[in-house]
Amino acid sequence: MDRDRSWSAGIILLVTALVIAFGLGGCQAIDRYVSMKQDFKAKETGAVQEELPVEEVSESQLTAELDLDNLNFLEEQFILTLYFADPKGQNLIAEERSIPKTESLARSAVQELIKGPGLAGGSLPTVPAGTRLLDINIKDGVCIVDLSKEFKTNHEGGSAGETLTVYSIVNTLTQFPSVEKVQFLVEGQYIDTIAGHVDVSEAMARHNTMIVE
Repeated sequence: MDRDRSWSAGIILLVTALVIAFGLGGCQAIDRYVSMKQDFKAKETGAVQEELPVEEVSESQLTAELDLDNLNFLEEQFILTLYFADPKGQNLIAEERSIPKTESLARSAVQELIKGPGLAGGSLPTVPAGTRLLDINIKDGVCIVDLSKEFKTNHEGGSAGETLTVYSIVNTLTQFPSVEKVQFLVEGQYIDTIAGHVDVSEAMARHNTMIVE
């Protein structure tokens, strides 16, 4: 009895498929019928997942978003001009460096000088190794820079080297409109000279003639 029912159900299913196939147009209709049958079974088993619409982003929209990201990045950066010794150790050459925007650009400038020059330009460091920035203040156009004792004790000496050290800091700091001169302190004390050649007892003004392209 069960076998006869199964056989009859198979015949009915086959006839239905043929009717749909001829009525709707050949193989395309059969494929549609099979798809409908699969969907019906899937619904019965609860396996159907609703497809979510995919949001399309045009190339122009994507480019605009990338440009906005770049603009936001640039707005959060500041370009400093730092002065280091040229490869011959006779003059100063400029190096531009991008840093995050900060409330104390003068402090950041000195700290970047202490780090030394980049590798690409071939320039030489001017601040003695181990030097630390202890404090920095700007008052009435004078930037007072307080450096650790290594600024004196670790300096290699020589008139040219000492001059480059002084004016690499002075010329770097006087790029800011609020700074006209730079006064050097070491461990909170005024000093007459770093290594015996350049008088730094008074505030120092910018010296552009030492800068070469």
